[in-house]
Amino acid sequence: MFKRILCAMLAGFSLLYISCGDTSVTEAETTKVQSESTIGDGIEFDRLDELGEKNFDGRVFTILDANDHPEMHVNLPGEELNGDIINDSLYERDLAIEDRYNIDIEYIQIVNAAAGTTAMKSSVLAGDDAYTICISTILGGTLGTLAVEGILANLNDLEYLSLDQNWWSYLMYDSLRFDDKMYYTTGDISPTMYQMPAVFYLNLDLAEDYGIDTDFCQLVRDGEWTLDVVINMTKDMNTDLNGDNVMHASDDFFGFIHQQLGGIVTNGLLTTAGVNLSTISDDGKSISVDIVNEKTLGVIEKLKQLIVDIQYVEQNDIITKAFVEDRALCMYHYAESASVFLRNMESDYLILPMPKADEQQEDYHSYVNAWADAFIGIPTTSDPEFAGFITEALDYYSYKYIRPLAYDLTYKEKASRDENSAEMLDIIFDTLYYDFNCIYNFGGTTDALTKALKGTGELASEFAAIQSKIEADVETFVENWNQISQ
Repeated sequence: MFKRILCAMLAGFSLLYISCGDTSVTEAETTKVQSESTIGDGIEFDRLDELGEKNFDGRVFTILDANDHPEMHVNLPGEELNGDIINDSLYERDLAIEDRYNIDIEYIQIVNAAAGTTAMKSSVLAGDDAYTICISTILGGTLGTLAVEGILANLNDLEYLSLDQNWWSYLMYDSLRFDDKMYYTTGDISPTMYQMPAVFYLNLDLAEDYGIDTDFCQLVRDGEWTLDVVINMTKDMNTDLNGDNVMHASDDFFGFIHQQLGGIVTNGLLTTAGVNLSTISDDGKSISVDIVNEKTLGVIEKLKQLIVDIQYVEQNDIITKAFVEDRALCMYHYAESASVFLRNMESDYLILPMPKADEQQEDYHSYVNAWADAFIGIPTTSDPEFAGFITEALDYYSYKYIRPLAYDLTYKEKASRDENSAEMLDIIFDTLYYDFNCIYNFGGTTDALTKALKGTGELASEFAAIQSKIEADVETFVENWNQISQ
């Protein structure tokens, strides 16, 4: 029996579908799930079987959805099946987990992320266990703040969580785990995860018009999808169509379009090209901000060939006007734009991972919009065994059974359905990246990087001016992180 406490009207969730070939995706998606669920000599692996049998005697597992945009960031099902893919999948997931482990899943939704996480903080300080886990954002005084206030449990201490596996975010496990402590991450337990990555949009109709005949998916597979490819493809395309000496999203043509630099745009462009804004030492005991180096300088010089001072009335004009109206060949934005802004776009487009800086970059990095309500944290008042076990079960079930459905939503009618489309999205979802400096902006790092990208400041001098502030901020962060009792 489901218990739901709903504090907002829910809207149907839709995502995207893109193409990179011309065979049916249905069989390919099935194959993908099966292949990622095997080990050794083709022996089928199932994390739920590995977890073993448990009977929790009807215990209530309470999920707090502290959510600024529940109509878009859908993390919980309604009271019944309604034909919506995500709603029905979540409903069936919860029913399956309830039946398998004899629990009752309850949701409490507070339609304001800061208010919701504040309510959880009050609950913890009062010593009660009103919430088992929380799904929210990590910015704006939410989970990122609670992590350094002693409100969240160390996920690394929960024995059942396999945080280095693909149903969680293994790159976040590397970059948001410090001194063997990790307080928040993201995974398939939240369908909003499928909306949050920064991605590269390519207008396929314009590519054909310009005679661009490239197998982009193969470039991605081969590790050859780089900034140099994008620079060569878009070189000299920016055109001031109305001759007013201003590049405006409403009027002009762009090879590569993006929102104005600053904040998450600056961080996203750099981190997807392999620049770590902060680095954890090999022994896991210290954090450094080592940005002024040859690698960063090289990435900045490449990005300068792509970025442009773009004017707009509304920031989403780059999508709803320039890209939708076929006046931009390529675009940097987030996966959620496919379902939110591009539903009625006539031209076909392709979604790819953001390009590497060069072929030496080991992994694609899919920077995430951390304002998305897709991060999970567990309050210190939760029973660690119960919270860890059921959270792992929900996340793995979602990875195995819900993620493949993300490829069969809104955009299946826009372009050919093939195995390459699912493959590109898997690469994106499996390489989600964020680091501590993206969250805490030590010493004003983002402002310094923005000036360097714009050419209004020199990288070394900008960082020399804030070095002492960076060091002080890092020291404070480390002290707060390490003072949290376990």
